[in-house]
Parts: sequence; structure tokens; C-alpha cells
Amino acid sequence: MSQTVLTKQAQDKVIPDDGSLDSGFELTAKDKVQLDIDDAPFLLDPEEETPPPAVVSERPLLTTEKPKEGKSKKKLLAVIVILTLVTAGIGTAVGLFVLKKTTPPPIQTAADTPPVVVVPSTPPPPPLPAEYNLKLAPFWVPVITPANEERFMVATFVLNTKDPVLYTEMQDKLTTLRDAIYYYMKNKDFAFLIDPDNAETIREDLVVAINHYLVQGELKNLYFDQYLLQ
Repeated sequence: MSQTVLTKQAQDKVIPDDGSLDSGFELTAKDKVQLDIDDAPFLLDPEEETPPPAVVSERPLLTTEKPKEGKSKKKLLAVIVILTLVTAGIGTAVGLFVLKKTTPPPIQTAADTPPVVVVPSTPPPPPLPAEYNLKLAPFWVPVITPANEERFMVATFVLNTKDPVLYTEMQDKLTTLRDAIYYYMKNKDFAFLIDPDNAETIREDLVVAINHYLVQGELKNLYFDQYLLQ
């Protein structure tokens, strides 16, 4: 029925073409289509329809939030502080970079090289004593008693010094020093050797006999460690 109405309306609007243009007006196909669409809006494509204008409400939107002036100030202050710190950090980094570039590296010499400390695997020897004692092996000196008995004087002596060089020399000449002590006692008689009052004399004589063979110094002290008649 709609198509029948449209055809009838189109026939009423169409001007028959009699081949003359006396009116000076020409109807084109475009005008005809436009006319048909205006008379039949239901033929339009739904997608081509013009949407209705949006209704703008003149009433202001209601809001319950108040302007946060305090938070805005805090945010602004935080931004200023961050920008200050970033600027200071950039300046420090640039300064360090320039200082690193402009400062030449120190020239390391052999004197600047730390010495290499070698830790010994064995403990160091104990410190040398302030005095050096050289204990001699016992002397067995034969003697003849007044009763014409053959006995032995057994004597042990200790040579004492504070000079390490002299101590070394006495060790090197130990055989010579023992011979000097032995011949001294061998040439003394039985009464002289067993008299206690002669102990100091015997000590001094033995010191003189030993120093006769020493060249690095002089012996000062000699002690009796053992002295008896066997």
C-alpha cells in the first residue's frame, strides 16, 4: 500500500515532458530524487539519519567536593622540592664528571708501591740473652796425694761474658782453651789444688791463661760449677 501511494504521489509531481522549454525551468533526476526522499522520509537509511541534538542542561552540576586548596599547595611545594633536588643532583653529577675529566690520574711510582710483607712460616728465634755462658765439660786431672796415692781432681768451669763476638770466639777455640786449663792444673801440686783459700787465685790464673788466646775481647768471669777430689 505504501508503494502504491508513493507511485501515485510521484506521478502527481512529475511534469510531463512535451519537448518544449517555454517555462525556462528544467527538472533534473537529482531534483526528482530529492523530492521523492522529502516526500518519503521512511526510505532513508537508518544510519544516515541525523541524530537529535544533545540537550545541554543549563543547571550547573552539583558536587559535594570542595576545592582542595591545601592539597594543591602541598603538591606544588612537593614539585618545587623535587625540582630543587633534581637540579642539585644534576649539578653535583656534572661537577664530579668535570672534576674526573679535568683531574689527571696520579702517576704511580716504585716508591708509592707498598712493600710486600712476607710472613715467615716458622716462628722467629728467641732473642739472645744479655749474658752468654759457655759451660765446659768436666776436667779429670790426675794428682798424687801425700800418701803417694794417685787420685783425680774433677773440675767443671763456666765461662761468662756479655760480648756475643767473644762468646763465638771462645766456642771456636774451645779445644785450645781446654788445653790451657788442663796444663795449668796439671802443673800444680796436690796441696795447692785442694786448699779452699786458693780458689780465688785459681780462678784469676785461669782467666789470664784463657785471655792469652783470645783476640776479640777479654774474659771477665769464670765460675766453678764442680770441683772435687775423686
